[in-house]
Amino acid sequence: MNASIIKFDYNGNQIPFEKGDDVMVNLTAMAKAYPEKNLSTIVNSQEINEYCASLSKLKNFSLADLLTVKRGGDNPGTWAHRLVAIRVAQKLNSDLAVWVDMRVDELLKYGMTATQPTLEQMINNPDLVISLATQLKSEREEKQKIVLENQSLKELNESQRPAVIFTESVKISNTNILISDLAKLITQNGHKIGEIRLYEWMVDNGYLIRRKRWSNSKQKHENYYTPTQRAAEMKLFWVSERIISNPGHPQFTKFTCYVTGEGQVYFINKFNKLKVA
Repeated sequence: MNASIIKFDYNGNQIPFEKGDDVMVNLTAMAKAYPEKNLSTIVNSQEINEYCASLSKLKNFSLADLLTVKRGGDNPGTWAHRLVAIRVAQKLNSDLAVWVDMRVDELLKYGMTATQPTLEQMINNPDLVISLATQLKSEREEKQKIVLENQSLKELNESQRPAVIFTESVKISNTNILISDLAKLITQNGHKIGEIRLYEWMVDNGYLIRRKRWSNSKQKHENYYTPTQRAAEMKLFWVSERIISNPGHPQFTKFTCYVTGEGQVYFINKFNKLKVA
């Protein structure tokens, strides 16, 4: 990746940043506004040396990747990797350190910062527009994902409040019931539904997965059900497994899906809301 030099103004002082695969900062320019601070003393301090040594070891950097001196040409002076530059900036001035951190963060995310002439940059560099739009789209999708997750968590928390007809002991009970029994409870609470319709509802609403297996005794395919990942994480069901052996036929595992105490509370509340709606 070709490196480019971008200069930013900080309190009337031009500070060059080099944007390539990573970001480098010109420490010499950064320190000009603070003549009372000795840049050489800061850079050669034990604290900065130890930090560079640890960073070099952990990130597999060479020391030249972290600190380098450019003599002559454009933008001469001592240059430092962004992580080291922020450390040095903290020694110069805390406001400067925050400003440098923000510029670096923007450069890494967008390849540009809010302090640049954005419109001109976009006109002159179409690739930058694509890169920026892609980044913004990704961030928007991530924010939307967080919103949906928070909403799902809110619904889960609300759904796990015990229904009026249940005590808290039901929620934590070890008594698991069949789907047919749950259908009876729901019907008793004013929402008429049978076992078959309840299974259909569970499948359509993403709580159960319908599977089929061949029944040798009945000579036909039969349905059986297992929880979806979402329902399993919500602890709505418990599945028992039993090995079935018939002479002359291969063994198979029979799955039976039970509704847990938490699941009973959840579905009673769910159908109560549907009844009100």
